[in-house]
Amino acid sequence: MQTFVKLFVFISLTAPRWAAQAEDTKIAASKITAVTVYADRARVTRTAVNVPLGGRLAFTTLPGWIDEGSVRVSLAPASAGELLDVQIEKTFLARPDDAALRQAEAAVIELTDQLAALDDERAALDAQAKQTDAIRAFSLDKLPKDAAVREVKVEEYGGVVKFIGHSLLEISKASRELEKKRRELQPELAARQKKFNDLRQRAQLEQRSVVVTTTAQQAGATATVTLTYLLPGATWEPVHEVRTAADGRSVAVASFAVVTQTTGEDWEGAALTFSTQRPNTTERIPELEALLVGGGRSLTKVVNAGADSFDLAVANFEGNNGRWNTYANSAKLEVQQGWAENVKQQRVRQVKVVEAFQKVQQRGTTAQFAALGAPAVRTDGRLVRVPIGTEQLAATPRIVAAPELSLNAVQTADLVNTGHQPLLPGKVLLYAAGAFVGTTETEFVAPGEGFAMFLGVADRLKLTRTLDPKRSSLTWTGKRKRMLASFVVSVENLADQSVTCQLADRIPVSETEEIRVIGVRLQPEVKPDVKGLLKWDVTLAAKEKKDFRVEYTLEYPPEMPQQRAAAQTLNNNDDATAAPAASLRYQIEKLEKTLKK
Repeated sequence: MQTFVKLFVFISLTAPRWAAQAEDTKIAASKITAVTVYADRARVTRTAVNVPLGGRLAFTTLPGWIDEGSVRVSLAPASAGELLDVQIEKTFLARPDDAALRQAEAAVIELTDQLAALDDERAALDAQAKQTDAIRAFSLDKLPKDAAVREVKVEEYGGVVKFIGHSLLEISKASRELEKKRRELQPELAARQKKFNDLRQRAQLEQRSVVVTTTAQQAGATATVTLTYLLPGATWEPVHEVRTAADGRSVAVASFAVVTQTTGEDWEGAALTFSTQRPNTTERIPELEALLVGGGRSLTKVVNAGADSFDLAVANFEGNNGRWNTYANSAKLEVQQGWAENVKQQRVRQVKVVEAFQKVQQRGTTAQFAALGAPAVRTDGRLVRVPIGTEQLAATPRIVAAPELSLNAVQTADLVNTGHQPLLPGKVLLYAAGAFVGTTETEFVAPGEGFAMFLGVADRLKLTRTLDPKRSSLTWTGKRKRMLASFVVSVENLADQSVTCQLADRIPVSETEEIRVIGVRLQPEVKPDVKGLLKWDVTLAAKEKKDFRVEYTLEYPPEMPQQRAAAQTLNNNDDATAAPAASLRYQIEKLEKTLKK
């Protein structure tokens, strides 16, 4: 069994170190062997095997946003040696005064100076062109005046024209030479600037090194050194696939973890685990406190006000992760842009997953799933679907219909989670006979817990629900309105074999004295529950149609529909968020409009 050594982690506050380590420090040849992914972070385990003990050992080039408070180091076997000290050092990929950086900067300055010299020559040519143009204008103005007072020889005029033409030709030639040199220098300048920017980016790009000091119990002792740490930039969400058997008596449930990460480290061949736990949550044994009455006494509760070290890791991630992407993908602009969009989507998904897992924890439950296999998960923010479990569950198929809500009957299955792990809340992709039929969602289902699953539309059943105008009416009784509403619900079997379904409807239930519900008539007779819900178990022969009737009378104040409309306008409420009494008022208003037509 691996023994973990408890130790104090010392975080160096001295000047940052650079990528090169001290001569007496060995570099750990480690690899990522395990990763646990949470809703908003990941715990990474690095392992270095056959490490000679005694002296300093460094795990280098770690992301600059690791949670320093989460760093843990252990030796196996513990008897091989002892951990004396662990330090976390800030490192950079290059020194700001590195020779290569200085040379790259000098190379950029050299070409920049050459381009500046070309700009100076261009300015001189522009000035020369203006001067030549001025001479040309002066000659054109002076020639008529000279011709009026003396004889102008052709040679004299030709000399002026030749001088101006030659000057303009030389200026144009020199301009073309300048443009050619500029075109030749621009690509080289861009390449040198890119190299300089890359080196400067390396000088700004933070990394972390974990330096471990060990002693050996005996000369030549070796051990496996394990390093674990948390870091932001990872999330996962559960999705499921449900495939129904031909007879509908069983379903195959396959669960997947859809993981995405931009932690700065690729996970290749690592053992992946997915958890709904919050790793920074402190769990305690539940204990009741005294209920104190009077006397002004109170119980004092001490709360640790210290900031979570993970908050600092998140701040470092936000400040440096984008810089890391720019450096790592400097030659691939499309990858940079795709990475940025992936990070944006990852953050949106992370918020949703955190909320979903909090609901799981409200049930006092956390769940952990081991990946089936060891797929590669790159640090590019792309989604990777990892299988985490499969179960074959017995099913009791049912068809349910609620025509007031939808004129589509739906196929469902009553299931019991007989598997060894829970079913997490998430999307469910539905397949019947190998064909994709739709998407639904599921809530958390613990092992041994029963649940119902939507399986698709029962398209062989035709439903209607209409208000019967012959038996419905709107009248007055004293100072109150009386509305008689009579609904006819029809179910028709279009299939060539018999079908059994559960038909649901409802009658109003008033929780206020201003509305009375009387004269309830149901055909066939069925007893409503306390919520006014009605359910008929209906068996239809092939091509058979059956009618059901729901009838009741409402008494209410005449001004009530207007009050509801005014309140809805004032509060900007809709039907979905209205209180039960308000929903009943909405039904009254809707029926009044129908009966007045």
